[in-house]
Amino acid sequence: MRGVLIILALAVPAGVAAQERGPYLGGAIGQTRFTEWCDAGTTTCDDRDSGWKLFGGYRFNRYFALEGSYIDWGEVTASVGAVNVAADQRSFGLAVLGSLQLGPRFSVFGKVGMLSTEQETRRLTPPASTRERDETELHYGVGVNYSLAQNWAIRGEWENTEKLKVQMLSIGVEYRF
Repeated sequence: MRGVLIILALAVPAGVAAQERGPYLGGAIGQTRFTEWCDAGTTTCDDRDSGWKLFGGYRFNRYFALEGSYIDWGEVTASVGAVNVAADQRSFGLAVLGSLQLGPRFSVFGKVGMLSTEQETRRLTPPASTRERDETELHYGVGVNYSLAQNWAIRGEWENTEKLKVQMLSIGVEYRF
């Protein structure tokens, strides 16, 4: 009997660990804000839009994961006198996530990584022109995860870029394999 209890005691943590690590995929939608887009020189300005992202990663244990993402930050517009301009931004990134379990279904996480970001700014008023800007920049954020079922979770997150100054508050779903 004692041998059976020892085997069960060793098997339970191994089974739990197997569920805590592995690949995952997800997607999210949210509200973005280009924090330095509107300045004192603009006559009208809209620095917010809807954004979305796809992400996937590998959870090494309950505390650490490596995650890749594609983010479409949306489009913003402004006018300076009679000149109308618009900008949109897209990023590919890689980040390290650190998680802390606060209950059987609820966890909080923080992430930090790097993004390769492309921003396209267009002058809409003739003569039309386009300017592209590519940056490699720091990307960080915080969020919460709530497990709905063994493989499904809801994820809320705030994230920020360092150089091009864009933030997103999003909600999404995550599927763990």
